[in-house]
Amino acid sequence: MPLGDPMGGETPESDIGRHLYIDAVMIPVSDLERALEFYIGILDFTISDDRRAEGRIELSLPEGGARIILHIYGKEEPGIWTGIVLATDSIYDLHKVLVDEGVDFTVKPERDRFGRLIVRILDFDGNEIEIIDCPPTEPRPRPKATEESMAGGRCPRRR
Repeated sequence: MPLGDPMGGETPESDIGRHLYIDAVMIPVSDLERALEFYIGILDFTISDDRRAEGRIELSLPEGGARIILHIYGKEEPGIWTGIVLATDSIYDLHKVLVDEGVDFTVKPERDRFGRLIVRILDFDGNEIEIIDCPPTEPRPRPKATEESMAGGRCPRRR
């Protein structure tokens, strides 16, 4: 009997069970509290599942996507190349913020061999994360002028 077919019959052709997505990425850390200072305080992740007693905390971004699970290392030690690639709408603005926060860079804003504008940063345990510049494809709409903004701003209303 094939695995997953409790009736022993033939499985109908379908694409159920064929859709994969990245659920989570695990990062080994030496100190959960210190790691949270970096991932929450600097990168703006939020805690989605707090299991400190078990040595792990799951983090999410407000926009969704895969979770990051920080865990007290067992077999693998911190200081790894995580393979995680985050995206930002302005790499230069983010770079300024990260410099002000004292983040260590392995690559400052530059083009990689694929032509992408990237930075690579290290968390407090030396785990490397890549961030790519991914500006919006459409320009952001400009806010429309209102009576209030016209009266109090630099543009006096024409009569």
